[in-house]
Amino acid sequence: MPALVAVLLFTVLTASSGHAQTLYSRDAAKEPGAPSWAIERAKLPMFSPSRMPDGAPDVRGRWAGTPGGDDVEEHGYVDVSSPPEETFIDDPPGGRLPYQAWAVAARNAHRAGLARGWPGETGARLYADPQTYCLYSVPRATYRGGFDIQQGPGYVLILYNFSHYYRYIPTDGRSGRPGTSARFWMGSSRGSWDGNTLVVDVTNLNGKNWLDQVGNFFGAGAHVVERFTLAAPGIIDYQVTIDDRQVFTRPWTIRLPIRRAAVPANDRYASEMWEHACHEGNKSGEEMRALGFGWFRPPSP
Repeated sequence: MPALVAVLLFTVLTASSGHAQTLYSRDAAKEPGAPSWAIERAKLPMFSPSRMPDGAPDVRGRWAGTPGGDDVEEHGYVDVSSPPEETFIDDPPGGRLPYQAWAVAARNAHRAGLARGWPGETGARLYADPQTYCLYSVPRATYRGGFDIQQGPGYVLILYNFSHYYRYIPTDGRSGRPGTSARFWMGSSRGSWDGNTLVVDVTNLNGKNWLDQVGNFFGAGAHVVERFTLAAPGIIDYQVTIDDRQVFTRPWTIRLPIRRAAVPANDRYASEMWEHACHEGNKSGEEMRALGFGWFRPPSP
């Protein structure tokens, strides 16, 4: 029963208003990822997006997240909240994370202590997914949940559906950053335009979140570069490259489509983003601690 409680907590807390959390049967179809997007992307015609008065591509609007993301690597069915999924990883070929030996051992330990039915678990309880405690980070916030993009001269503003998170991304050429000792959940972002692509350079991350629900991680020294390219009127080609030489043997890339959120024609609230106050009245943190789960700290060699 406690393990079932843990699974249900994971299920509820990983839902977002960008897409409804579904319960899956054992014969559920495999959710698409980077391989399916590569096939679809190759068939798209050339696209020239509309532009803002300052000449930048217009990326404004309401965007939905990915349907899954329980594990950024390809996996089979796990439980009612975790259907089979393709890998999110476009590079390296094969879709596996290029961990250093010590780091893959640490990831496997995280996974073995989940107590949710994942293959290879020990029955012990180690860490809960940090998102269970209403905590988000780059890049997971972008590919996992829905968000709204506002845009103006010299900036892009991303408002996430989940728990009041947002990112103010200057695109005015400023280069100043916080000192290297300053670490943040959402990091420090600086944007620029490369043709039809918004390039966001992210530093100063704290490395305290996971990439998914099952313990894949990077450290506080990670350098993240996101590329948002309008590939079609309702699709952003989202690429995010993570370079963390303490954890991985080489840089690696997630590549997925982010699609415009579907809004019913008669929705009187279509222009509004409603509050998702994850913390208010949420006892999941104390419940997970009572089940024996600890607070994740980024490991090191």
